[in-house]
Amino acid sequence: MLSEISIANLYFPPLLVYLGASVLAYQLIERLPRRWLDRAWHPALARFFVSLIVVSTMVVHC
Repeated sequence: MLSEISIANLYFPPLLVYLGASVLAYQLIERLPRRWLDRAWHPALARFFVSLIVVSTMVVHC
């Protein structure tokens, strides 16, 4: 897991970096199964779980 990141003497937590990268990954992933997510029982909840899976994968593998 990453430690704190310093940019111009400002320390950013690693979760902020993970969330920023997961937003980019989620936008790519969302374009592929858009029809599936729109036909889900609760589209917002399905999108939330996809983003949760992306963040969890990044935290476990980094």
